[in-house]
Amino acid sequence: MSRRKRNIACLESMWTRRIENRLNVLPTLELVSRTMEARFSHLTCNTREELRYNLNLLCKRNYGVLYFAFHGSPGKIHLHSGKITLTELAEMMGKRFGNWIVHFGTCSTMRKPREVAYFAEATGVALVTGFTKDVDWIESSAFELLLFKAFQTYQSPRVICRHLLTKYPDLAELTGFTYFPEALLD
Repeated sequence: MSRRKRNIACLESMWTRRIENRLNVLPTLELVSRTMEARFSHLTCNTREELRYNLNLLCKRNYGVLYFAFHGSPGKIHLHSGKITLTELAEMMGKRFGNWIVHFGTCSTMRKPREVAYFAEATGVALVTGFTKDVDWIESSAFELLLFKAFQTYQSPRVICRHLLTKYPDLAELTGFTYFPEALLD
């Protein structure tokens, strides 16, 4: 099993209005970083302007994984102020993240396969992963730990997805984990 370093660039919005002792995905990123020797960046992203600015910063780096940690709904990510469709997000990203893996750590964003397919094609990313269901914080965090481990362990998107669906079918089903292109496992 060869290891490939895919560093993680995370954009995260506020989950609630609480500004003290905020809930965030940093513990997940820190665990992956320490156990898999992967670097990460974690940028707060609460407005459309911050999203555009942070995407411009990140595209110049060689991370390999772009992780959106937001609330979501079918075909959309939710910023603290407003929603962004996958089409709008694709326009913001352009082809600057070509061959990266994009993971939507969001509820239900992947439930609209046409929008996901358009997003993947418009951005030229190698793989899009995420959830089709409204997910529980702990269950989705557990799955994301396993997902990020697979990103570090396997090079091929096909092998990554096959590994997760074979080894953790119950957790994949519980979260509604899916990926694009769907033809990877055909």
